[in-house]
Amino acid sequence: MVTIKDIAKHADVSIATVSRVLNNDKNLSVAQETRERIMSIASELNYTPVRQRQQKKNKKTPVNEVEIGIVMWCSEEYEWEDTYFLSIRRGIENECNKRGISVNKIVHLGNASNMQIGNIDGLIVVGETDEETEVKMREKINKNMVFVNDSPDSEIFDSVVLDYEQATQKALAHLLALGHTEIGFIGGNGNKNATDKKQKEDPRKIYYQKILKEKNLYNPDSIYEVCDYFMSNGYEAMKKALKHQKLPTAFFIASDAMAIGAIRALHEVDIQVPGDISLVSFNDIDMAGFVQPSLTTIKIYTEEMGKMAVKLLLDRLAGREVPMKVVVPSNLVIRESSAEKREK
Repeated sequence: MVTIKDIAKHADVSIATVSRVLNNDKNLSVAQETRERIMSIASELNYTPVRQRQQKKNKKTPVNEVEIGIVMWCSEEYEWEDTYFLSIRRGIENECNKRGISVNKIVHLGNASNMQIGNIDGLIVVGETDEETEVKMREKINKNMVFVNDSPDSEIFDSVVLDYEQATQKALAHLLALGHTEIGFIGGNGNKNATDKKQKEDPRKIYYQKILKEKNLYNPDSIYEVCDYFMSNGYEAMKKALKHQKLPTAFFIASDAMAIGAIRALHEVDIQVPGDISLVSFNDIDMAGFVQPSLTTIKIYTEEMGKMAVKLLLDRLAGREVPMKVVVPSNLVIRESSAEKREK
């Protein structure tokens, strides 16, 4: 079967350009000659549009006969350690069970591009994908895909995303209200599980920089970047911070798992949390309330995100054409890891 990738190779353009031309994307800025060349090559290769291949399947599928697939854009190891993505998947599966929907396949990072989708009706993708995998999935599923925690193209796909700016604002406002003006950040690459070369910055880092710059409190030396979000990454990042002469009095840390690792590093050198350093983390995983000290964290409604993804997908299968983007708010949960700045 001829794919979009084959057409892109013959036309000497990107697969994204071919995809948008074949889907008659009116917002695409491309020369008419290029458009015609792509259409001509598609015709010569006898390319069958996804819409035609899927027409019968997508027409009217009773809910209790719907089969979906889930792509988890993270490793199984990460899913179990942080449980952020696991909680999203739990929400998806619970909503599917409630509605009598069959979850046909669950694929984790590294296997998505080769996944055998079979006869599933739609796909829910959790996490940030790379462009090539996205196009491959689209060839097989058409527009019946919902992205959770990412929105690769809001003019085509449904998505459920976080309001990272609001979440970061809440975390920093809490620390500032406690008298902290020297606030560090541990986080980094937003597309932490990417297999391609295109990397995205952590949106928490972007808004951390923006907010503190506006208040003239930004110090680039207080950022400690990581390549993954495991406990061990938080531990190593804090060990690196401890080598500096002046340590910030507070940290905003991009995941609860990393915050737990960071606390371990601080305790090893007899620095107390929150007595000496305050921490605010992100996600509010189950463990956040049970570690010592319990974590002040930004609660993300992960299970609700998963449930919403199922609802959006069913709405698509029912015939909705207009793509929807749902932005989910967050909430600050104050526990023991943050306190007023101690005067020295």
